[in-house]
Amino acid sequence: MQLNWLDRIGDWNPQLFRELKGRLNLRNVAIALVMSLVCQMLFFLTWSGQVPSENMHISDPYCKVQATYFSYQQQDQKLQAQYRQLQNQFNHYTTPQHYNPEKIQELKQEIEVHKGKVKDIQLKYNGDCPKDAIDVEKWWTDHYAQMFTGLCVMLTLALLVVGCYMLISDLAAEERRGTLNFIRLSPQSSQSILSGKILGVPILLYLAAALTIPFQLWLGFLAEIPLGEVISFWAVLTGSCAFFYSAAVLLGLVSYWFSGFQSWFGGGAVLAFLSFINYKAIAYSPADWLNLFSPVVLLPYLVDRTGSAYTQLPFSQGVIQDWQWFYFPLGASGISVIIFALLNYGVGTYWIWQALNRRFRNPTTTMLSKRQSYFLSASFAVVTLGFAVQSTGKQHTPSLLDNFITLLSMNWLLLVGLIAALSPHRQALQDWARYRRERTSGRKGFWKSSLVQDLILGEKSPAVVAIAINLAIIAAPVALCSLILPVGSDRYTKLQLLSGLVLNLTFILICAALTQLMLLLKTNKRAIWASGTVVGMTLLLPALLGLLSIHPGQNGGGLWLFTSAPWDALRYATTTLIAQVLVVQWSILSLLSWRLTRQLQQAGESSTKALFAAHPSV
Repeated sequence: MQLNWLDRIGDWNPQLFRELKGRLNLRNVAIALVMSLVCQMLFFLTWSGQVPSENMHISDPYCKVQATYFSYQQQDQKLQAQYRQLQNQFNHYTTPQHYNPEKIQELKQEIEVHKGKVKDIQLKYNGDCPKDAIDVEKWWTDHYAQMFTGLCVMLTLALLVVGCYMLISDLAAEERRGTLNFIRLSPQSSQSILSGKILGVPILLYLAAALTIPFQLWLGFLAEIPLGEVISFWAVLTGSCAFFYSAAVLLGLVSYWFSGFQSWFGGGAVLAFLSFINYKAIAYSPADWLNLFSPVVLLPYLVDRTGSAYTQLPFSQGVIQDWQWFYFPLGASGISVIIFALLNYGVGTYWIWQALNRRFRNPTTTMLSKRQSYFLSASFAVVTLGFAVQSTGKQHTPSLLDNFITLLSMNWLLLVGLIAALSPHRQALQDWARYRRERTSGRKGFWKSSLVQDLILGEKSPAVVAIAINLAIIAAPVALCSLILPVGSDRYTKLQLLSGLVLNLTFILICAALTQLMLLLKTNKRAIWASGTVVGMTLLLPALLGLLSIHPGQNGGGLWLFTSAPWDALRYATTTLIAQVLVVQWSILSLLSWRLTRQLQQAGESSTKALFAAHPSV
């Protein structure tokens, strides 16, 4: 008997078969298709309700007699000038020196005549456009592009927000039922299982979105948007779905401690991010990299609005045609934006899947290996540095110094994420400490010693050394460019930037060491304690200084050098003060490192004693 199409899918991907079989029934499919049609109908009716039918001013561009309005306006201006001349003459002949009753009477009559003419002409050009003179066809022609882009934005939000919510919610439900661990025991590869989830869980959403394609093609045709450009938007939208859905699956796997709230958190975070990016104008700074994460970045090229600002469309990327990456004119054409967006999604999705493959089979392991983190940091450094190094020659664009400060802030966020992704928990650290205690190495030399290799590449070793290497990978290009490129107007500005770089990186190392200490605690809430500690160090001190009205440049303003945002304080800091702060930071880091080493030694000794106690010699 010939297999039906579901059975064929089951042979190719059993997990996808499981998802489709549970969702593709007549009732669910009918509901999805009807909801899609209803939404499209409401969308069209909303625009139809805006078609002008009455109460349109004669000056409106969609009024066919608009030219008459300008003619009336010119006549009114001419009559107003004549009226003022008559008033001046009237005032002249009413003075005692030039008093002339006959002339006054004559001027009164002329003034009254002009008043009537002005009133009549104002009634004509201040009135409404006749109903039969409203150009409805021109209104539709001008608004087809807005309808097309509006539908694209709605489709983007629906697919990404609702799809992420569905995936995270499904994984949370599998976790509660205990079936996720059963799936992990399947002989299928993690790629097969998780791709089956991504393709199968939002299948009804895919069907609803597919039903909008004819409507979208029709609007694109009426708006005179080439079919190739419409297809390019679908390609970018597909890439964004792959990226965001992969990130949603990763969040679903690592956020079990959210207690059922993770789906709302994930969907809300995606909605907030896209809402922000859709109206974030290109500012010629490293933050412009974020615009590539929204398919909406392509829409200005589809409606030919790349060289000017606009407010009537459901997005605002600003003047995008001057966008650059390492001085390459990225925004000059839609093709380059498409390629960069797809590469951006591809690289991001690749790194997310590295974490997925590790965490799916072993939920207790770190999300990335140390070796993987080094390549991730290198790719992030290259991509974001390119958006910092751009020059448009226009006014009101940020300086290289401002761009480098923004870049360092983005690097800080990545490194905080790497601290969470690389730091092993208590049991892994205990296993490593016992392994180090029992192992004797015959290797010679510092770099070839087993301890150094473990700290740099080991899966269960503390992450502080790996974070330091990632810091060096990210900081080196910034430091090199700050020395080569014209950052600021003098040598002191370069010194200020480099000092801030060192302060910022040392602060991150302190966070990494403190996080690793928190993860050695015996409490089950050590991950929450570690997260709270990093957040507290990042936000608490700046908030406290702000509440105490201690600002950079004032008494006590040097305390800002100890925070994660020392940039304003560096403008007022002397070289001596910066050196003192660095000494304090390195002292704190040394103390934390010593404490971490002691705890690891004690953990290794305790584990070894427990092991010998469990297996006494005979």
